[in-house]
Amino acid sequence: MARTICISMEFHVRQHTEAPCRVLWPFPSQCYATFRCMNREDIAMLRYGACYYPEHWTAEQARQHIPLMQKAGINVVRMGEFAWCKFEPEPGRYKFDWIDPIIDALGKAGIATVLGTPTAIPPNWAYSRQPNILQKNAEGHVRNPGARCHCCKNAPGYQFMCEGIVQEMARHYKDNPSVIGWQVDNEFGCHNTTRCYCEHCEKAFREWLIAKYGDIEALNAAWGTSFWGFDFRQWNEIPLPRTMPAGPNPAHWLDFVRFSSDTQVKFMKTQYDLIKGICPKHFVTHNFMGCFPEIDYYKLSQHLDFPVWDNYPDSFGDPFHPSYAHEITRSFKGRFWVMEEKSGPTGDAEAGLLGEQPEPGEIRRWAWQAVANGADGVLYFRWRVCLFGAEQYWHGILDHDGIPRRRYAEVRKTAEEFVKAAPDLEGTQVEVRIALIRHFDALWSFERQPGVAGFHYDGHCFEMYRAVKQNGHNCDIINVDSDFARYRVVIAPSLSLVDDALAKRLHAFADAGGTLVFTPQSGVRTPANAMWDRTRPGPLAPLVGATVDEVRPYYHGQTNEIAFTQGALAGQTCNVGTWVEMLHAAGAETVAEFRDEAFAGKPAITCNTVGKGKVYYLGVFLPEKILKAFLAGVLPEFPMKDIPEGVEVTMRRGKQGRIVFVINNTRERQTLTLPGQFPDLLSGETVGPKVTLARNGVLILKA
Repeated sequence: MARTICISMEFHVRQHTEAPCRVLWPFPSQCYATFRCMNREDIAMLRYGACYYPEHWTAEQARQHIPLMQKAGINVVRMGEFAWCKFEPEPGRYKFDWIDPIIDALGKAGIATVLGTPTAIPPNWAYSRQPNILQKNAEGHVRNPGARCHCCKNAPGYQFMCEGIVQEMARHYKDNPSVIGWQVDNEFGCHNTTRCYCEHCEKAFREWLIAKYGDIEALNAAWGTSFWGFDFRQWNEIPLPRTMPAGPNPAHWLDFVRFSSDTQVKFMKTQYDLIKGICPKHFVTHNFMGCFPEIDYYKLSQHLDFPVWDNYPDSFGDPFHPSYAHEITRSFKGRFWVMEEKSGPTGDAEAGLLGEQPEPGEIRRWAWQAVANGADGVLYFRWRVCLFGAEQYWHGILDHDGIPRRRYAEVRKTAEEFVKAAPDLEGTQVEVRIALIRHFDALWSFERQPGVAGFHYDGHCFEMYRAVKQNGHNCDIINVDSDFARYRVVIAPSLSLVDDALAKRLHAFADAGGTLVFTPQSGVRTPANAMWDRTRPGPLAPLVGATVDEVRPYYHGQTNEIAFTQGALAGQTCNVGTWVEMLHAAGAETVAEFRDEAFAGKPAITCNTVGKGKVYYLGVFLPEKILKAFLAGVLPEFPMKDIPEGVEVTMRRGKQGRIVFVINNTRERQTLTLPGQFPDLLSGETVGPKVTLARNGVLILKA
């Protein structure tokens, strides 16, 4: 689980009769980034399932579980990711007879299996044979076994054992018709374990630096080691940035976290190559953790067939947080599953606290929210809550006693709805015209040096994303090396690490007619995490058509008033604070200016015309409602107006037209106006233009 946040049972689908009053959703079809829905034979339908742990139950209990799974509409389970000690009870002796009958029985019941490689938790015999495989934290303390994710991925002994168990499992199951795919390990980096400070990592880090820089003087120059007399003469002098009296050199830090991320990527690639070499028809994936900040998921995604992620929404949190993570995950490959969807109260394994129950309707809503944002599979965590161990409070579909209750009934109802909608969703694509750059180098740089207290890079990215979503649009979350030309608008929140090559690509995008939006602290650093010696925003200044005259971080609640001078917000004012940049227009027009006496007339937001496109620079962080209204004037027009707060509208598009999802993420009834009348795939009724959604209500409209 994320701690943050086949032989298949074919759905018996019925054809949905098109309502005669259907009108086309009035949205232009050009300029979309669209992704093909999974439709290979082994993943041709909406997958609906649960994470299952047969090692926790007797054979008789397992036999009782399968009919209940069938009735709940489950067609896939994930198993095995924490069962290394069962698969290899002694070194080199592999045992599969404890799980093979269960896989076969599930297959006969129409339920496919995704197997997890169990490398997150080696058997206890591994530590006596290889005592130096355990991680160390920044203080040099060993991360002891007994939980998970405590082994160093750079330890040769651990690597050897992992390759052994993965190869044996792949060979054993390569021809099993019930096994359709693999999840490598489980949640890389969970429990703050991405970064290890052991001797294996120190050696591997030096090798990584040699491969990157080649020459020690090149490293000294890039890191600026002349500061505080940190020059290196030999590679073996370079330490890991362990705990020290003052913070580490920002360049040293950034390279270490890059290396730590690359370690996870290398580990993933090794298992991917092993499995695909033996089981080429099986898909291979890894369960991401949504907005997890420590691993470059763009790189990790290069070594899997499609990503999955683990979603544990907070009933009282921002309803767009799950959507943000859904869209992050979809954007890596254009397709994804939710491998662990919340189905009951969560439980704090360390504090021993039982979480709150999902409210009636939330389990269903969360499942459809995933599909609306591009998911082609949803598996619940877990089938039945465990009776023992650290997660006794982390519930599943069934409680400890195994008796089906409200949550089971809701899961079953949602499966029935999946059946109804499956024919119309098959082959559909998520329509996207907007992209947001979420750059891991910038994220890591701000982790070390946020610039001002309270600034969180990913939090700011989410604020920008939420404003896009509130205006009705889906949004791809992309890297700096993505193809910008696929989008109409690219938003680049606090894009701090920029070189001339990236600035040139962004300029070409705007010149061709694209719209760019930058926010404070953009363009200030080199890729090595040094500060540019050019006036802010550094290499972006010619593109932005403005520079930064003065930076004002605020620590005592100060604010400045700004007034909009053009656009839909012209004449409106608002207060801004935390971090304020006083701009100097050098060709750009002023969109908003400061009103305070000392800075009256200074630009706060500018817009530069570049070729056929526009480039906005926000020198301030706008309040939520003002930001939503500002972006409404920047983004393409959306056909539905005045979307109520907390209501989510998304679209998937296929050969037969669009499927529009309207989801009420709030605890109140919401009324809104559709741009016409449309058949609802779930109720079979025609709805609109005016519709009222109950709390947790979902409409799936054929447009």
